[in-house]
Amino acid sequence: MTRSRREAKTISLFTNGQFVRLWVIGGLAGAMRWLEILVIGIYAFQTSGSPFVVSLMLVARMAPMVLFGTVVGAVVENMDRRRVQIGACVLMTLGAGSIAASAVTEIITLPLLAVIAFLNGLGWSMDFPVRRAMLGNAVETERLGNAMSFDTATNSATRMIGPLIGGVLYQILGLEGAYIVATFVYALTIIFALGLASPRSSSIPRKGENLLSRLNAGVGYARRNNIIKSVFVITVILNLFGFCYASILPVWAVENFQADPVFVGLLASAEGGGAFFGAITLAFWARPKYFQRIFLAGAALFLGGLLIASKLTFYGAALLALFGAGIGIAAFGAMQSTLVLKEASHEFRSRVMGVLAACIGAAPFGVLSIGFIAELTSAGTAIAFSSALGLGLIIFVAWRASRPPIG
Repeated sequence: MTRSRREAKTISLFTNGQFVRLWVIGGLAGAMRWLEILVIGIYAFQTSGSPFVVSLMLVARMAPMVLFGTVVGAVVENMDRRRVQIGACVLMTLGAGSIAASAVTEIITLPLLAVIAFLNGLGWSMDFPVRRAMLGNAVETERLGNAMSFDTATNSATRMIGPLIGGVLYQILGLEGAYIVATFVYALTIIFALGLASPRSSSIPRKGENLLSRLNAGVGYARRNNIIKSVFVITVILNLFGFCYASILPVWAVENFQADPVFVGLLASAEGGGAFFGAITLAFWARPKYFQRIFLAGAALFLGGLLIASKLTFYGAALLALFGAGIGIAAFGAMQSTLVLKEASHEFRSRVMGVLAACIGAAPFGVLSIGFIAELTSAGTAIAFSSALGLGLIIFVAWRASRPPIG
């Protein structure tokens, strides 16, 4: 197939109405998710002055993913995923609206913000396995890589746009202004979700199968597939030692560069800019035979970029380092779901994506760890230690995978 024909086939994804609606929902919700992470971090640091408290706030936002991610994947397997997706959008809208109302009436406190952030995180724990599984079913298997690369590109763009908008809104309008905008945007996701078609269930009914047996079947299925198992292991490593840096980025920006909310948002968006560039490139260039290599190289590049950025004292250089780390994130993120959905049979996709969501849910433990280290030392030191440890583990996993089996 010529390059122009490949590009035309890739772009034709946007003639698929189901894909487009799911793609838009992911973009809108993703932008507001990253806006929330930045705004909550700035507000918590300004209120408490403690990096560890900032980390605790993000843990509240992420905790539902580790608590319910696997369960959601198994529970919704035989449900109408359209309704579940609508429910997730409604929950995120109500959560953002509650924070906005609490801030406007001046009754907002850090504990109340943590509780509502937890509820919004519950919406995210529903959205991830359900929407990604619906995306996988909306396109042909041979176009999964393209579809997931576009979805990753959009998520990357939201990591660039969300913090920028959040920093500017917080600077001008405060916490209430940022969350009023978030409520409006989340409400738009409900409109798009209402237009989704109910996907035909691809699950094979199993008589007498309860929730626990579904969970066990999903985990067992993943353990028997070396590629899926490797994706899960590397996902846990990156969520424990890489993505946790976002929780103390506002602290690092203030400590290292004396940044105000706008420049904190710009620094947070640099990684998203690199990820957007990388994901768009992968959407047209990535070929199935390279998927595993792209995934592994992306994980290493992300952690290496964080390690370099953590030791820089010049703001512009830190922006460039995080941009490079974002390219790594694009490679990792696009191939993560692609490899899992490509390897999993249709009837196991929901439950396996639920297990992947639980692996992503390991992030709160990394957030607590990096927050504790930052409290004792500095945010820059915490990011350097965490990313270096994660990079070492990635290298070890790659070395073990390359060794020939014994016997």
